[in-house]
Amino acid sequence: MENQNNQVNEINIIKKPKSKFWKFTRLFFATIAGVFILYLAGAWGWYFFRQWQGEKRVENLVNALKQAEADDYAKAMADTYGGKIPQETLQMYISAVEKGDYELASKYFVINKQEQELNYLRLLDNNKFNWFLEKMLKKALTQSVENKIIDEKNYWINVKSEEANIYYSEIKFFKYPNNIWKIDKIFPENF
Repeated sequence: MENQNNQVNEINIIKKPKSKFWKFTRLFFATIAGVFILYLAGAWGWYFFRQWQGEKRVENLVNALKQAEADDYAKAMADTYGGKIPQETLQMYISAVEKGDYELASKYFVINKQEQELNYLRLLDNNKFNWFLEKMLKKALTQSVENKIIDEKNYWINVKSEEANIYYSEIKFFKYPNNIWKIDKIFPENF
């Protein structure tokens, strides 16, 4: 019997190290698997957090653009400088320039170009401008012009040279939502 007990003890001694090895191995792989699962969960969470941040940025940008559009619309509706037809706006612009009222003349331009036009009018060479006024702008109201209606909000007047039969001046108009026509551009810009 003692032999049997010794044999059982020897077997248990041999089994215990194997049992501890397998416990350690299982614990090690369970820890690795747990870390991997935590890593995947963290990466998944970070990905969706970044996606949510991007969506919020886009949403904020859309709201800012809508607000800017609403502000521009409100400014356009409040701006009453201009005529009911493009030629009327051009006549008002010419009259203001001839009187030397450059601030009023600049108000016949679209809102985002008014300050630039005012600065330009204040710095221009009067001799060159008077020539441009007589030869091109006033001519746009009377003769040698081709009018182009691009759509209900855009209108062009092209002034032709009598000598060369080519266009050498263009005036672009834009219609505001309050049905007032504003000058968008006068070509050439540097006369």
